[in-house]
Amino acid sequence: MTGHIVTISCLGYMAFFLFIQLGQVTRIIDTIDPNMTTEQVNLLKERVSRSVGQWQSEMIGLAIIGSIVSIIGGIYTINMVIRPLNKLVNFAIKEGRTEPLPEFKSNTEIKQLATAITALTAKLNKTSHGSNND
Repeated sequence: MTGHIVTISCLGYMAFFLFIQLGQVTRIIDTIDPNMTTEQVNLLKERVSRSVGQWQSEMIGLAIIGSIVSIIGGIYTINMVIRPLNKLVNFAIKEGRTEPLPEFKSNTEIKQLATAITALTAKLNKTSHGSNND
């Protein structure tokens, strides 16, 4: 969830920044007059070049920030989703219940799934012992 919030914030900032920068370029272009001197045209070119340079720097910065957020999100996904699911898969693959279901530190959907599997296993064991006694 945090990754989504950060991503949306970055995209919002980028859209706002581009809107402001495009507004600056529009203002520069609106000031162009066919009767301008060479110095005035060169000044406008310099301002547009500076705005484009700022865009490039911002885009590189946002790309770096996005990459870092993606890496952190990947690590988070591995630690909070993939590893617990692998524990559950390994538990389900084992024949018979030789050890208790692994414990999960956080109260997430994965822990709820583990609790449901534990309850299901207990119910199946109770049912199988009940049918063996008959």
